[in-house]
Amino acid sequence: MTSTTAMSDLASPSDSPYRWRAADLEGIRVALSIPARLPAIRAINDAMADLEQLYPDAIPTARRELDAIAAIDTELAGLGPEQLQAPIETRRKAVSPDALPEDGSLPVKKADVIEYDTELLREETISRYGEGLSIEGALRRQRSGHAQALLLMLPSLDSWSRDPQLSGQARSFTAALERG
Repeated sequence: MTSTTAMSDLASPSDSPYRWRAADLEGIRVALSIPARLPAIRAINDAMADLEQLYPDAIPTARRELDAIAAIDTELAGLGPEQLQAPIETRRKAVSPDALPEDGSLPVKKADVIEYDTELLREETISRYGEGLSIEGALRRQRSGHAQALLLMLPSLDSWSRDPQLSGQARSFTAALERG
């Protein structure tokens, strides 16, 4: 067996679950809402290097958190306007079937219009939205939980985050780290 064959049989360092992937730096930046400036990128890179050097067993967990955040972001991007808020009441007024003549035609002359109740000819839709948790709100809450778990593994990035749910003095989030 030649040395090149032996080298190709070994897994490359980037395939190791205890090493960061190439896209993880950008994933961390997006997940923690960190600005795309050189000092911020350097801070992310330093935090990743520290975790890889001091506690590589946490990297698989951090990668799972990044994957979960990316999946939630994809799902959030695909939500339609009706899913962004949860309606608590929807009312609709429409033409009553017996309000029109049997042939279904609407009145054409002013004199004919007077015979009909104009309220029956108007369509009105009313939707009220409450403070309840919408699909978007639930997804954002899940995303925030994953991002906070990521911050537990990369605490030096806390001050760089622009997300108001993540950066704050009184956070009461705790999580257990899995060893891989």
